[in-house]
Amino acid sequence: MKTTTHETIRHILVALDLSEMDDALIRYANMLANLLPIERVYFVYVAQSLELPANLLKEYPDLMAPLDESIQDDLEKKVRGLFSTSSVEVNCVVEEGNAIEKVLKLCKVKHIDLILMGRKKSLKGSGIVSSKIARRCPCSLLLVTEGFSPGIDKVLVPIDFSGYAAHATRRALDLADNSSAKLLLMHIYSVPVGYYKTGKSRKEFARIMQSHAEKDYQKFLSKNQFPHDLSCKYELNNDGKSAEMIYSYAESVGADLIVIGSRGRTAISAVLMGSIAEKLVYRDSDIPILIVKNKGENMGLLNTLLKI
Repeated sequence: MKTTTHETIRHILVALDLSEMDDALIRYANMLANLLPIERVYFVYVAQSLELPANLLKEYPDLMAPLDESIQDDLEKKVRGLFSTSSVEVNCVVEEGNAIEKVLKLCKVKHIDLILMGRKKSLKGSGIVSSKIARRCPCSLLLVTEGFSPGIDKVLVPIDFSGYAAHATRRALDLADNSSAKLLLMHIYSVPVGYYKTGKSRKEFARIMQSHAEKDYQKFLSKNQFPHDLSCKYELNNDGKSAEMIYSYAESVGADLIVIGSRGRTAISAVLMGSIAEKLVYRDSDIPILIVKNKGENMGLLNTLLKI
């Protein structure tokens, strides 16, 4: 059974910083363009300043070409060399100013469905701060690692049976359907603090909680019309470190991608990020992470932040 999302990824923005990480991002965007019905990809670089110092121009008068044109030429050459999907419209954009504000504004103007950003471990360069973009962007965000494996063979989706988890599962099913990847679902449950008042042991109550989770999972599948042959891994959370458990399980099964839903919020101090999703963003990870959002859920807040 093929399940498609209500929102199709058609427009992608790839945030570049002119480091070696750009190669990985361009290749990943190319891979996605071969898996999904993507129409346009915007490769974007934002510089704090594109003006050459006056004393440098005086010393080297041959430096007449504006920096933005020079950078754009180099960027277009690199993209042409690494992005081979000819059916997709490709745009290279060079901007000047605050990187976060420019990326967010482009998201709105270009109707972006997905942002691709890099997650560095050994490569130089700070890039755009992914956590700030993750909190404020009005669309989904995919964090690509330096040494990602070509192709998507296993996709892990942590779920809590909410609408956000359903949205993430639909997105993962799209990717799995188009890449022939195996979809793995995971639910982390906890034992209530006052379990001992029932007269049952912690182990006994853990079994009760898993039994309830299994029933909720079946309702989750039926309500969202997901394939009923999808299996789910149930894990008891003993220490409150859900993000670590998710990543550890992803590593153990060889997942190529973690897909997680993000809760929208109205408070500016905690915009658009569920606590587990945010911890995964901050974690030093070798596995790409896709944070799925309901597109435009916070456009009113974004307009306020951008003052447009």
